[in-house]
Amino acid sequence: MSLINMSQKKFILTISGHDPTSAAGMTMDIMVASKFNFHCLSVINNLTIQDAKKLYKVVNVNEKFFNKSLRSLEKNFEVSGIKIGAISSHKIIEETVNFLKSKLKIPIIIDPIIKAGGGGLFLKKENLNLALKKLYPLASLLTPNKEELFYLTGLTNPTDSIKKLQDFGINKIYVTGNEINKNIVNTLYVDGEKKLEVKTSKLDKKIHGTGCALSTSILCNLIKSKDLSKSCKEANNFMEKYLKNSLDTGEQDFINLNQ
Repeated sequence: MSLINMSQKKFILTISGHDPTSAAGMTMDIMVASKFNFHCLSVINNLTIQDAKKLYKVVNVNEKFFNKSLRSLEKNFEVSGIKIGAISSHKIIEETVNFLKSKLKIPIIIDPIIKAGGGGLFLKKENLNLALKKLYPLASLLTPNKEELFYLTGLTNPTDSIKKLQDFGINKIYVTGNEINKNIVNTLYVDGEKKLEVKTSKLDKKIHGTGCALSTSILCNLIKSKDLSKSCKEANNFMEKYLKNSLDTGEQDFINLNQ
């Protein structure tokens, strides 16, 4: 069967988990992609029990099922970029690495999700080294928040942490969520050097799924512009627009894309 490639709309692929609140994970990736006129294909790697308060349980899908799903889409669709979210299985990491090795000519954005915003781990320490050595170096951009950066490296200094990630061959990193003087500062590092700082005013609320939405927005912008710094700036503008009127759940807010 020939590859499907619509001229009106491009395809991206998300490899992610299912958040039943639809405020993060696969569902959020699909909704953000739609805002950029991309059709988002999705391969699920874990199921979760979670609500607006916390993550309670993660169940990994069977790696053979996961691989068949990936390969079926690969045969039938030409994707312009790939977003990877929370991965929690050693075997799924291996399958994902094997899949990505033939996709390095297109943008690959990896959001190294360690735990849910309300607590509960996705990436356990026994899988951390595998991801650092094999998966994350394949990324066109890694998008950890400050807490995730320190968890990945075991350090507490941003500069030292960036250098340590470089030792693994991870050279393009967008560190988000650094609070400075009531501003949130996101910093793009390329080959260990600061290339961009983006400041936005800190909102007085906690919003679920911001990392998912930001990284998918960066991917969509990068496919269109081919410019990493510009893509990060535009993604921040996108987030600022949709976070102002977030949905109040009584716990963590949800991003409101219906504006």
